[in-house]
Amino acid sequence: MACVAALPSARLGPTSSSIARNAVPSAVAARAGRPLQPAGAASRPRQQQRQQQQQQRQRGTLLVRALRNIDWPEALLFDCDGVLVDTEAEGHRVAFNAAFKRKGLDHEWSLDQYGVLLEIGGGKERMHHYFSSCADREPWASVTDPAARKAFLKELHELKTDIFNQLIETGALPVRPGVKRLINEAIDNGVKVAVCSTSNERAVSNIVKVMLGDRIAQHMRVFAGDCVPKKKPAPDIYNLAATELGVNPARCVVIEDSRIGLAAAKAAGMRCVVTESHYTKGEDFKIADAVFDCIGEAGDERFSLNDLTTPGSFWLNPPLPMDEDGNWVNPPARPAEFVDVDPL
Repeated sequence: MACVAALPSARLGPTSSSIARNAVPSAVAARAGRPLQPAGAASRPRQQQRQQQQQQRQRGTLLVRALRNIDWPEALLFDCDGVLVDTEAEGHRVAFNAAFKRKGLDHEWSLDQYGVLLEIGGGKERMHHYFSSCADREPWASVTDPAARKAFLKELHELKTDIFNQLIETGALPVRPGVKRLINEAIDNGVKVAVCSTSNERAVSNIVKVMLGDRIAQHMRVFAGDCVPKKKPAPDIYNLAATELGVNPARCVVIEDSRIGLAAAKAAGMRCVVTESHYTKGEDFKIADAVFDCIGEAGDERFSLNDLTTPGSFWLNPPLPMDEDGNWVNPPARPAEFVDVDPL
């Protein structure tokens, strides 16, 4: 799907070499019996030609600037789990269950149960919600002090992260189709890339390094874990990414897979494309700019960097902050110059 707006081609005038070939020196004209022009008369057309050439070169430069700059977003921001890798069902869920078993806890999350728990952003928050729903069972039956519970969750989550990283390093969880292609397109065209996730920062960094490769890892910033006070659907992590990267939120495109991630991106005033994952198919994505089953590899791509351009991406919604119901809300505090305008 090609969405790039066509730009008018520049008509460049005669080159300086063609002008030189067509020019007749005054001395030759005199020998041919033609009258010489008054002093300065011959230079005036040449000055006009030079001015015309300069104007044409300027127009050509503007065209090149337009082709290079006007289209690309300033940044592509990716969620991790379910977007880069479909890690939830056979990655995080398996690691949580293994951690429970090692700690002697009689809990095992089924596929369906974990799908419901994914409505809670963050692993520690997810476990706290679940254990609180069955507080008469261990560990909450014996761990009752809030500070002790917090410490217990931290230790349990670190164990789970170790197990998850071991799964990642086996290569058992493949990268989703088209992820590397799209990220490399962005890097090749000077578009900043980052991953913004509620998962543990160590786990996310490991996914980027092990599964996406050294080149992408060198360019991709990681914002994850507890780097912000509120997790998705709050916009904090996307606000932080825009600030740290020095980019305009209105010119960022987020790739998400879940309703809470979509809500976070829209609350930050960013455009958002959803690529559905195992657990999120059928969720309400009405405020998304577009919804696909995946990004897609070359030859079978659902979209490319060209399709995320401005103004080429006419299918993208205005980058105004929305709530989960699609209602416009007051934008978060950001510099007044952060408006959605073309650079030319």
